[in-house]
Amino acid sequence: MTDQPHVALPTVGDRVPTTGIKEWAFGARTLLDGFFRKMTILNMEKDGVELLMKRLSRLELAIIEGTSEASARAAFIDWVEENDGGGWTYYLTKKAEVDRQEAEAQAKRRHEMIIASAREEAVGLRKKYPGGKGATVGTVIVGLADTTTGKTYTGTSGAYVHADKRHSVMEALLVGVPQVEDWPVNACAEVDAMNKLLIAREITKKSEIQVETLYFHAETWNGKAGKWQARSACKNCDVWLKKIGACRI
Repeated sequence: MTDQPHVALPTVGDRVPTTGIKEWAFGARTLLDGFFRKMTILNMEKDGVELLMKRLSRLELAIIEGTSEASARAAFIDWVEENDGGGWTYYLTKKAEVDRQEAEAQAKRRHEMIIASAREEAVGLRKKYPGGKGATVGTVIVGLADTTTGKTYTGTSGAYVHADKRHSVMEALLVGVPQVEDWPVNACAEVDAMNKLLIAREITKKSEIQVETLYFHAETWNGKAGKWQARSACKNCDVWLKKIGACRI
């Protein structure tokens, strides 16, 4: 049996910054205080947490009174290694939980911002054509957001038909798509935007496209009302969008 390589566990010193000690101590104490207030006498860690909070407060005070950061830091590390009653381990556990939750929240916010950019791209493009369709834009404008890369693309109806390059994966996605609308299946703005994405990302096969990572927003020109308005996917596009697990906003 092959011996597993030894992995050194982080030391107290690895977890305590070398600069900004007072601010770090205040942040650590504040975090602990939030949990400490909810503890009862049944919590085995309570005494250790209270002890650590007091030591963190002393660390702040020492720096305020003129102790160098290096000396105050060294004294704190020595204290934790010699006297900690479980408060340090508790702090590390809770800090990891808080950091994970914040990272997840940030990732969610970023994801939502990328999704919203599909609408922003479509609206931004149609604002350039307040009079509706014309020589350079069709009756539909689409914004496409890719949460994998964070990039966005736009498309207009009719553009793919005249595109210099039609990506092979886009052509494959359209195979078997029935024409249930009054226009060809390759005439939609969604097709134009998707074609641009496939070319930009150099996709070689459909399986490289992850489900629920592509978000489309469409704006269509209402000739009777004389304005652009949001719309859902046409029945032609519904078919191939489902093949790749794309979403509508």
